[in-house]
Amino acid sequence: MQDIQLIDNHLIRTVISKAGSSPRKRTNHNFHQLTEVYQRFLNVLTEDTFVSVHRHLSDPKHETFLILQGKVGFLIYDEEGNIKEKHLLSSEGPVYGIDIQPGVWHNLVCLSPVAVCFEGKSGPYIERTDKEFHSKYPNEGDPECAKTNESWKKLFQ
Repeated sequence: MQDIQLIDNHLIRTVISKAGSSPRKRTNHNFHQLTEVYQRFLNVLTEDTFVSVHRHLSDPKHETFLILQGKVGFLIYDEEGNIKEKHLLSSEGPVYGIDIQPGVWHNLVCLSPVAVCFEGKSGPYIERTDKEFHSKYPNEGDPECAKTNESWKKLFQ
């Protein structure tokens, strides 16, 4: 691991390029090892990506999102899957980010061609316990994803 890594235009352009060519239409650039207790990374989303409604409960994790470029709609849900809150996060403000407690159902939708987020959360990352997905909503790869994503985007128009 490098002693320092600058978060500059070159890095952001590189990660945006990777996100655009990714089948998921998003990618992460980790500044951490998966075993570290503080996970920090760039999370780059394109407007066609789908982020499932999820929470981090069984392996409780706080999460912080800061928008470095672009706009995202951040949605908070109740236990039944009803939308409780919606927040427009933008690199232009007035809201630049959000910090959420463990166990909060949430997802985000990209509202610009590309959004670059800095994300920090508790680690270590263990794939089988990292996320719990809400049964009311489709998961990545489901044929309903595009339609669901569009309905979420409309909440911010």
